[in-house]
Parts: sequence; C-alpha cells; structure tokens
Amino acid sequence: MTQRLRLGALVLLVAALIGGAYTGYCYHRDRTPEAALHAIARAVTTEDRKLFDEYVEEDAVLAAMHEEATALLADNIAALHERHPSDWFFRHDTAFMYDYMAERRASDIAFTRLLLDYYFDAERVPVTKEDGNARWGSDEVRAFAAHYTASLEQPVIAGDRASVNVIVHGDDTDYGSLLPEGSVTMELVRQKDGRWKLARIYTDTVRENGLYAFVDAAERYWELQGWD
Repeated sequence: MTQRLRLGALVLLVAALIGGAYTGYCYHRDRTPEAALHAIARAVTTEDRKLFDEYVEEDAVLAAMHEEATALLADNIAALHERHPSDWFFRHDTAFMYDYMAERRASDIAFTRLLLDYYFDAERVPVTKEDGNARWGSDEVRAFAAHYTASLEQPVIAGDRASVNVIVHGDDTDYGSLLPEGSVTMELVRQKDGRWKLARIYTDTVRENGLYAFVDAAERYWELQGWD
C-alpha cells in the first residue's frame, strides 16, 4: 500500500469527524460559525457537493492541512519513532521528512481532491488505478462516518475569524475503536455576506488527544487493513 494512502487515512478520519459532529444539533441563526459547520456536516451526510463548496474553502483547507501535517510529522519525528518503532516512515530525520513531504505535496493534494470528487459523485466510474484508490478512499469516508460522534466547544471569535474546538469519539466497533478520542480545531472566516466558511483544520501535540491520537489511529488502521 502506498504511503499516500497511509497518509490519506488521517484525512479520512478528519472527514468522518466533520460528518459525525452534528447529529441532532439545532441552530437558530444561519450567520454563525456553528451554522456553517452544521451545513458542512449536512453536505457530507447528504453528499451535496454544492453545499459543501459553499461552506468550505477547499484550496485553503487542503494546503493548510498538508503544510501543518508536514511540520507536525517532521518536528516530532523522534517522538513518533519512539512511539511506533516498526514504522519505516518514522525512521528518518526532520530534514528528510520536510523534503519528502514537499516532493509529494502536489500529488497528495491532487489525490485528496480526487477522493472528494468520488465521495460526492457515487455514480462516477473509476478508470485508472488512481481513480480506483480514490473510490476506495471515498467509501472509507462513509465507513468511518458511521462510527463517530463529536461535540463542540464554544466558538472563539476574533474579528472575521472564528475557531471551534471539536472533540470526536469513536464507538466500540473495529473502526470506532481506532480513535477513541481525538481533538481538532476548525478555523472559519466570515464572508462579505455574513456567512462563515471553513478555511483550516488543525491539531497539535499539546493536547493529549491531538496529533499522537490521530497517528496512533492511523497505525491501528493500516494494521486493520493488513498493510506493512
């Protein structure tokens, strides 16, 4: 299994988190960060690409996720190797990781876009091997979303930017137990019409359920899949 798909497992976990975050959530105003995140959850659940695009700055989110994932993996490579000594990916140094991720940036982001295309178009027929991998990935998004719920903390608003911490919980199934608990922050930007759009998703090593929880989950995931 390629490293791109291994890294893609982290993206799938975050996608599942967004989709499962708002079950039963009610909102009364459509010009709030909470309403925007609810709309994203509805778009993921109903596979509505138009609604998704209205509330997600896809270019910004994907670019920021790759940049921040690169820094987190590279700057914490020694700790990750100690945590997962059998994973060859962590048997390198910081400089290697920065170079490796930089070389793959364009292809990794392109693959994630393709995965989203297949997720929002269930009738699309794969043609190439890359298409097939993206179709598989989109199916995994649906599998994950069924096994996670999440809760929101109060938004922190500063001018035209808002940050919302989201805590995700997995159930006791094989997929749900991959990530018992994880935490990400979703950053939104207010638009000229007053709506909010998602521009960034990030985590860190400070929170106990941050980076290491997601990496641990990814390791369990490819063990479940039988990957080397």
